[in-house]
Amino acid sequence: MPYLTVIILAAAAGGAVAAFTLWEGRPRPTQPVGAAGSSASQAQALPSAPTAQTRLIGALGLLVAVLAGAGVIAAVCYLAYAAVKHFVG
Repeated sequence: MPYLTVIILAAAAGGAVAAFTLWEGRPRPTQPVGAAGSSASQAQALPSAPTAQTRLIGALGLLVAVLAGAGVIAAVCYLAYAAVKHFVG
C-alpha cells in the first residue's frame, strides 16, 4: 500500500507540473500572439533550427530531470511514511 501511495503522489505531481507547463506556454485566449508585453513578443529566435542531436539531448535531459524529481518525491514520501509509522507505533 505505501508503494501505491508513492506512485500515485508522484504521478499527480508530475501531471500537475506538465499541465502547468503546457498552459503557461500558450498565449491566453484574449491576448493576441504578438501583443505588447507578452512573452511571445520578447522571445528571441534561434540562429538556426535545432538539429536532431540537440533535440535528442534535450529529450534525454528532460527524462533524467523527471526521473530524478520522481525519485526525490518517492524518497520524501517514504521517509515521511516511515517517520509517521515510527512515532505512531
